[in-house]
Amino acid sequence: MKPSGRTTLVRRIAAALVVLPSLLTLGCADLQNAIQPPTIAKVAPEPVTPLALPTTTMKGGKGEAEATFPPDFAATVKSDGTILFPQHTQGRVQGASLLVGGEPVLTVADDGSVKGVALKHRYAFSDDGALLDPDGHGVRIAPDGSVRAVGGSWRYASVFAWTSEGGAAWDRHAWRTLELVALVVLENMMPSALRAADEAGASTSHGADKDKGHDIHIPPPSQWFK
Repeated sequence: MKPSGRTTLVRRIAAALVVLPSLLTLGCADLQNAIQPPTIAKVAPEPVTPLALPTTTMKGGKGEAEATFPPDFAATVKSDGTILFPQHTQGRVQGASLLVGGEPVLTVADDGSVKGVALKHRYAFSDDGALLDPDGHGVRIAPDGSVRAVGGSWRYASVFAWTSEGGAAWDRHAWRTLELVALVVLENMMPSALRAADEAGASTSHGADKDKGHDIHIPPPSQWFK
């Protein structure tokens, strides 16, 4: 017997109701990702230690923030573990540490905490991949290599960015290492990106003159690791 028009309509409505929850779930997931994109720890999970080496040379420098960036604001991390800080200061990734002059200047513990003379505050990796101090100041690297500062003057734009040499898409490998190096550069060269200018000045220069109303006197890299 051929179903009536009313029966056909009821069946179509029932089928739509079965599919609707799946569509709503998919839509909510897409909306959530648009509002809050997946974190680097979720997209590219990697062990806390030892620190991974990038698969290709990664170059870091100015981000999208409308900021007055200091000269020589850059860093490079090579696939053999070599780190090039500003002013030709060279370091190396070895095990769970960053070395400069053959001595460890930063070491990451298995629990994600970071200690060493290269940073003036204590930081630790959070579960979502950010590198933060106990007050919530620090950095967060995104899956595209951009690095946003947390707790400072530029909260919605990257202050640092990593790109692979040659322009190929970053494979997101060694993101913890890159996040650490970016933090070293930012804390020493643009401390107000991480915390209020007066707080940054008090903690890094003990009242030194501020640079153009944004940042304090910048010590040369030779003084970063003492």
